[in-house]
Amino acid sequence: MYPQLVIDLAKLRHNAREVAKRCEECGIELCGVVKGFRADLRMVKGFIEGGVRQIGTSRLSQIKDMKAAGIELPFVLLRISQHCEAAQTVELADYSLQSELSVMELLNEEARKAGKSHKVIVMAELGDLREGYWDREEMIAACLRVEKELRFLRLAGVGVNLGCYGSIKPTPEKMTELLDIAREVQDGIGRELEIVSGGATS
Repeated sequence: MYPQLVIDLAKLRHNAREVAKRCEECGIELCGVVKGFRADLRMVKGFIEGGVRQIGTSRLSQIKDMKAAGIELPFVLLRISQHCEAAQTVELADYSLQSELSVMELLNEEARKAGKSHKVIVMAELGDLREGYWDREEMIAACLRVEKELRFLRLAGVGVNLGCYGSIKPTPEKMTELLDIAREVQDGIGRELEIVSGGATS
């Protein structure tokens, strides 16, 4: 007999509801990441029924399948797009995590061709070695470029991913560092960011 993973959808909904409630009490909006269970539609719907307000995955094919199945929440691509994926990223994802200006320039061009806007969350590298700008000034400059020159992109926010590759803990010091970056970006663009993302479940 092969190993089996048994999913209790009622418990999944309950857990999602509890996490969403606790996040809401702290002013945090929850993005449910579905790549780990291959975006199984029954589980995606359980997330949504539990209060998830965005769906995140690193796979464009999963976004395509969820859209085809009628899922209408905002979709977040949780990685930098490959150059060859720029058009598909704009077509399928509402948001994407980005940390390379050349990629954002491509996304801007594809969004221009498609006659639409695409939202980006620019990532900071704070020690985990997964993704993001190492140099703070370079990151700020990229954010300002998106805001002021790449008119088919919308600078939705800034973020960090910790506790993933390099096992760096999301300490108060690290979160304060991210908030300092967010404040500097907001001062530069003259408005409040929609998203300041502290990362994953960790």
